[in-house]
Amino acid sequence: MPPGPFDELEKEAENLEKQSKEEFTKKNYVLAITLLEESKEIYSKLGFQGKIGMINKRIFQLKNLVKFEKQDTMVKTKGEVEFQKRVDKVLGEKERYNSKRLAEQKALPPEMKKKLEKINLLVEKAEKEEKLGKYTRVLGRFEYLLELYKSIPNEIINFSKEIYDTEKKISEMREKI
Repeated sequence: MPPGPFDELEKEAENLEKQSKEEFTKKNYVLAITLLEESKEIYSKLGFQGKIGMINKRIFQLKNLVKFEKQDTMVKTKGEVEFQKRVDKVLGEKERYNSKRLAEQKALPPEMKKKLEKINLLVEKAEKEEKLGKYTRVLGRFEYLLELYKSIPNEIINFSKEIYDTEKKISEMREKI
């Protein structure tokens, strides 16, 4: 019995499946899905429900794989990895700085500890009030902060960076008032 048109269609569908597997191994998932869709159409014309079910499962798995790969590349782009490394480095340096400062504070006399607590409180209040737009109060707080920073000797704790930042902030506040 010579092969009929149905046999030719079945061979074509099988070839499409085979091509789909080859594209899958090359990680061309979208093309693999397209080939499976074409194969499924032929099988539906032939009425091969079992084959259609198997192909639907494979298509579903491939689509999930594509989604997963897209998410994975979105999450871990090379730029983000590099950025995260820089952020971690900065945070590590900040942590070391804070630890050093904490160690210095523990060795301080009670009078200095009180000044440092006052400084921390003033900085917090000034930042909150600045967000609320109370620039005159913020200016007053920063001027007082500057006095406190300058009253602590450099041998005990070096606040030169904080003094510079505070002076800069004072001039910014004066411009806003």
